[in-house]
Amino acid sequence: MTTITRAATAAAICAAVLLTGTACTSGDNGPKTPAKKSAPATSTPAASAEPAADAVEGIDGESVTEAPKIERKTIASFANGQFGRVIPFKGGLHKGTLGIALNCEGKGTVKAEVPALGVTFKKECADGKVTSIYNEIEVSAAAPDAYVHVTGTSGVRWSVSAGQ
Repeated sequence: MTTITRAATAAAICAAVLLTGTACTSGDNGPKTPAKKSAPATSTPAASAEPAADAVEGIDGESVTEAPKIERKTIASFANGQFGRVIPFKGGLHKGTLGIALNCEGKGTVKAEVPALGVTFKKECADGKVTSIYNEIEVSAAAPDAYVHVTGTSGVRWSVSAGQ
């Protein structure tokens, strides 16, 4: 293999590895740290994919470039998201109420899922307009490794905040 081919191969490997959350340099043969494993699938049935009847629309300060502001201690947030991302709840989930605010912009849909609670909700998004939703879920048992998984269709940008 020539030096140019090795450098190109190393660059391609690094690009692929960076997408999985690990790092390497052009002289490496692979990742320095193992890739994180996906959370196991849960057998808990998901809640309705439609927003809850008491879901709040039109949150103040609507933006996808900043995480929504919520009136709870923020335990997870992400701004300017595209496609999918898993966002862990800092400190896990505790008994009590979990609030999740989700903003989106662009033609398509965005979905938020909390597998530990079996909860999923979806929001239709619009071009040129930030659309918002806020849901509250009662947490009956602590879940130290819980997370929210947000997925948007192509062309949709989103931001999310969760708090307890």
